[in-house]
Amino acid sequence: MAGATNQGFDTNPQNINRKGRPRKAECLTDILKAQGDLEDVDANGKRISRKQAIAQKLWSMAMSGDVTALKYLYDRVDGKPTQSILADVSNRNEVDLSRYTAEELKQLAELNRKSRS
Repeated sequence: MAGATNQGFDTNPQNINRKGRPRKAECLTDILKAQGDLEDVDANGKRISRKQAIAQKLWSMAMSGDVTALKYLYDRVDGKPTQSILADVSNRNEVDLSRYTAEELKQLAELNRKSRS
């Protein structure tokens, strides 16, 4: 490739994008955020954002006994609980070295020493 360096970058000035990487077309997240910022009229005739309407609906569902909505609220408000893992290391699997000869133990010790250096 003409103008390419060994790092894979093109050094030909006419091929360099001086403005940087172009912004992606609107992704779903951008569209959802824009829609959430729009305002609607609630049942009482009050103007609220769609995000507020969703929050009110979620709380209403949780208060009426919807367990999924309740779990979602707990995860969002309090954060998911940390999971602890208990490991019992008191009963480690110890190797019985009595079956090895003195020469084999020397070889094992040498291998162990080499592996640590």
